[in-house]
Amino acid sequence: MSARNWLRALTPLGWGAAVLIVLVVGVVLARGVGLRWDPFDLSKRQLEAAEVRAASAEKDAAARRLEVEAVQAQARRTDVHHQTRIAVAEATARTLEQAGQADDADIPLDEDRGDRLRAHDRRLCELAPDICVAASAGSAG
Repeated sequence: MSARNWLRALTPLGWGAAVLIVLVVGVVLARGVGLRWDPFDLSKRQLEAAEVRAASAEKDAAARRLEVEAVQAQARRTDVHHQTRIAVAEATARTLEQAGQADDADIPLDEDRGDRLRAHDRRLCELAPDICVAASAGSAG
């Protein structure tokens, strides 16, 4: 059968299959050469969306790092505050015990001396109010 007879013998279905095969081969060859057909700029849109997601992920990661650093700093400050409260409570307890066992524990203080000591205490509490609160809580319990 010659090529002309073969072409005449094709049915409409055969012609459709032949055209489809030629298109597929053409697309494969075009892609192999590096040609791209993207009439709706889908590749560009996908790239932009990926860049937006990457930027968002970087911002989220930076925010999480800041949160972790803040939590760690808060834990350090809380630990320092706790240690200070313990130290003040221990010092207060020792001072109260020594004051109760002193030889002059039953002798009333001179009023002027008591006023000076209270004024000094008030000044210390103005300078470090959180320590005064810790000391009064420690001596109350």
